[in-house]
Amino acid sequence: MSYFYHVVCSLLLISCNNSPAPKQAEPVSPTPVPAKNNTKYINSIQFTSPSPNSTFNYHDAVKIAFSTKEKFPADSIQIFWNGEKTATTGAGKTEYDYRIPATKTGRNTLKLVAFHPDNKRSVAHLTVIVKPDRAPEHLSYKIIREYPHDPKAYTQGLVYQDGILYESTGQYGESGIRKQDIKSGKILSALSIDNRLFGEGITLLNDKIYQLTWTSGKGFIYDLKTFSLESTFTYNTQGWGITTIGDKLIMSDGSHKLYHIAPSSFNIIKEVEVYDHNGPVKNLNELEYINGLVWANVWMQDRIVMIDPATGEVKKELDLSRLLSGAERAKLNDSDDVLNGIAWNPEKETVYVTGKRWPKLFEIKTE
Repeated sequence: MSYFYHVVCSLLLISCNNSPAPKQAEPVSPTPVPAKNNTKYINSIQFTSPSPNSTFNYHDAVKIAFSTKEKFPADSIQIFWNGEKTATTGAGKTEYDYRIPATKTGRNTLKLVAFHPDNKRSVAHLTVIVKPDRAPEHLSYKIIREYPHDPKAYTQGLVYQDGILYESTGQYGESGIRKQDIKSGKILSALSIDNRLFGEGITLLNDKIYQLTWTSGKGFIYDLKTFSLESTFTYNTQGWGITTIGDKLIMSDGSHKLYHIAPSSFNIIKEVEVYDHNGPVKNLNELEYINGLVWANVWMQDRIVMIDPATGEVKKELDLSRLLSGAERAKLNDSDDVLNGIAWNPEKETVYVTGKRWPKLFEIKTE
């Protein structure tokens, strides 16, 4: 019995010792550590030409000259125009011949990036002004028809759609929007805004009316059919004119700039500075997008400029100083009762124009 007991115990011990060993965890690879960027930026590269804020025309040849500090010579230098690399020079080079592209008027930025030994770099920036190298094309026009216009309406915005003219008016206590019959001038419906606000431009987008105000930084969105207020929006500049390009808004603020705006947020997508061959075109007011160009009234002038919305170049212009007769102008009460209001009729390819407190609305066709 004792012998049998020892045998059983031995077998049990052997069985226990032959149990599979617990599975060991697989080794975890260490998280890779990003390589350190050991680039060191130093103060070395600088422009010696052109001078800051120099003015050039499209297609001008410009000599870009630069230098580095003696103790930090450069192995190579990259040259950028508005963030886009245009050239790379080798060691010992101190200048580069560049031709101004016809891509953007107003402020443009040159940048140099110098690469030095021991992973050192230096950077320099320079702003230059660019304007078109030719005058805008001068258009002529013919009057197709004249219509009555409310001589009390201080016109700030004008839009045409489906046979109806939409107009916004300004002045404190007189501001609002209205829908009117073109032929008779009869007001079909109207809405006044708060007397503390000065109404400005309007445009139509997705069956809604967008209206700006002058200095309050506040705009309104209305239902096109009912004029019921749907929402408001804000902006950090003055409101003057507004139009649409596709599903985007374009806005002016009385300066020489146009702002490309996202309708959903009213955030600025892009700024464009407007220039003709003489320089910046300021006081941009009422806007209308027609066949690829933004038409803009120039406040206090009987002039409409037609702007490339991508580059800011004034491509064409229209002198409307003879629309009103001398007798009609003499009846205007205020010095700022000037040309303002542009509306495009795509079916007839004609344009409706009027002015602040003008007695007439003109339908014209450019030639």
